Amino acid sequence: MNIPNHVAIIMDGNGRWAKSRGLARAHGHKRGLDVAERIIDHSLEIGINYLSLYVFSTENWKRPDKEVNNLFALAGKYLSRFEKFCQDRVRVVVSGEKEGLPTNLVNEIEYIEQNTKDFDAICVNLCINYGGQREIVEAVKRLNRQNKEITIEGIKENLYHDLPAPDLIVRTGGQQRLSNFLLFQSAYSELVFTDTLWPDFTNEEYDAILSEYSKRIRNFGGLNGSK
Repeated sequence: MNIPNHVAIIMDGNGRWAKSRGLARAHGHKRGLDVAERIIDHSLEIGINYLSLYVFSTENWKRPDKEVNNLFALAGKYLSRFEKFCQDRVRVVVSGEKEGLPTNLVNEIEYIEQNTKDFDAICVNLCINYGGQREIVEAVKRLNRQNKEITIEGIKENLYHDLPAPDLIVRTGGQQRLSNFLLFQSAYSELVFTDTLWPDFTNEEYDAILSEYSKRIRNFGGLNGSK
C-alpha cells in the first residue's frame, strides 16, 4: 500500500458525540484525546512520517470559556507525555499563535518542541490557536520584514513550520469543508470526509481511508500521474 508521507486530520464531532449520549461536551473532548493518542500510535506503527491534528482553531475562541479552558488542559495533558515521546522518538511541533494561550501551556509547548526536535520516528504537528488565513498573513509579514520578494517558496519557508504538504486530509464528523485548516499547504492534498464522529473513529476506518488513498492517482496538474 502507498502510505502517505503526511496525513492531516480535522478531528470533528466530539461535542455531538457527547450530546448524543447525554454527556457534557468535556467528556467528548476527553474521549477525542484518547482517540488522537491511539491514531498517533497507529500512524507511527504503519510508517507515516508526519501527522497534523487540528486541536484548536482561531475561531474556537467563540466557545464558552469553560470549554476553551478544558481544551487547553487536554492539550497540556498530551504534551506532558515527554517520557513516551522519548521512548517512541516522536517529534512534536505546534503550529499556531502563542499569543492568548495560557502561560503554562506555552511553556509546555516550548519545552516539548525543544526537547523532541531531534527525534525522527514521526513528527506530530499539533495545530493550536491555528488559522490557515492568519498563517499566510504572518508568513507574508515575515518576508516583508526580511525585505524579500513574496513568492510561493518564500511563503512556504515562513509558515509556522516548514513541513511537507499533507498528502491526505481527513475530516470526521460529516462536514465537508477545510474550516481554515492548512489552506496554503492543501493545494494538492487528497481529501476524505467521513460521517464518523471523532470519538468513534477506529484504526480500522483509518486503515480503510489509507487504502482508498493508495488507489488514487495524483497528477499535480499534469497527466498520467506525473508532476
